[in-house]
Amino acid sequence: MTPEIEVIVPVHTPTRPIRRLAASVLQGSECDVRLRVIAHNTDPAGIRAALHEYANDPRVEVTAFDDGVHSPAGPLAFALADVSAPWFTKIDSDDHLARGALDSWLATAHRHRADVVMPRMVQEPSGVDFPTPPRRMLRTILEPAKDRLAYRTSTMGLLARGLAPLAVPVAGLETGEDIAPSLRLWFESGRIAMADRGFPYIVGEGAGDRVTAAPRPMRAELAFVGPLALESFWGRLSEAEKTSIVAKLIRVQLFGAAGRSGAPWTDEAVEAVREALPTLVRLAPHVPVVLSRVDSDLVGELMSAAPERGVIDRLVAERRRYLGVRPLTTRPYRRTLARDAPLRFLAASFAARHFQPGLPDRG
Repeated sequence: MTPEIEVIVPVHTPTRPIRRLAASVLQGSECDVRLRVIAHNTDPAGIRAALHEYANDPRVEVTAFDDGVHSPAGPLAFALADVSAPWFTKIDSDDHLARGALDSWLATAHRHRADVVMPRMVQEPSGVDFPTPPRRMLRTILEPAKDRLAYRTSTMGLLARGLAPLAVPVAGLETGEDIAPSLRLWFESGRIAMADRGFPYIVGEGAGDRVTAAPRPMRAELAFVGPLALESFWGRLSEAEKTSIVAKLIRVQLFGAAGRSGAPWTDEAVEAVREALPTLVRLAPHVPVVLSRVDSDLVGELMSAAPERGVIDRLVAERRRYLGVRPLTTRPYRRTLARDAPLRFLAASFAARHFQPGLPDRG
């Protein structure tokens, strides 16, 4: 019998808390589910042992997948190739779901005729929300640009089976393999509904051995840019949608990642960002007008023929002072209140973390 929801869990070590994950799916759901655990480059017997009593549950399937690659892209693509249930979802092996989450997400999908149900994500044990996407207040049906969905890179949630090809990660990347599929899903999937706030996806504490968690050179961090620029969806997006996506990529993946440590950028980071920037700016030529004056100046300096390291360091330091005039205003000033400009973006991010009550959807 075909289940209603197929739950895909790639796991590369039996030390992950997958028994807890299995309990949240199998004991916490009334709908028909199949839990597909992909043992990635590891002995399936160890994964079955880590599942404890759930290894013998007929709803659980443990499959071996060996590719010798330290990336979650391979096992996820393997599982997505033959999704048979009407709905599917992915859970990282150290995460789990609130009790009743799958039932609630499914009810939301049916009620709103949605193709995607996007849940709230919370950090364990604090219960603090991840402020993504920084959406408009009190919205159940989301729009890609207006609700800044580009900021939600995680593809966690409930998705219709027909979207499986869009969810396939980019092979060959050490990190950033989920950036392209998240953009495909949010900007091309159809109707997206926000899940009831009371049924979140819970991100596990710790997980120091996450495949994508290890520090990497900036060139590896930004290797996604070349393949992303070749995605076919760019030709179908509006200028506003392109600008929304590229503004996020520059803020988070380029400038944010290069300055993650809080120290001045390394020479390697500067060169990696300089190589990636022209590709992104070509995709959305109007993006500088929604960036802060500081970020716009930094883009200009990095793309100049002979950038000055002293100027770069000064601008990098200035952009960390979030409440200054230049970090909060645009060039020209009249774009300061644009949706993707820093002032509204930061306000929406704050609201998403602290003031989004969500809309009940249990009925």
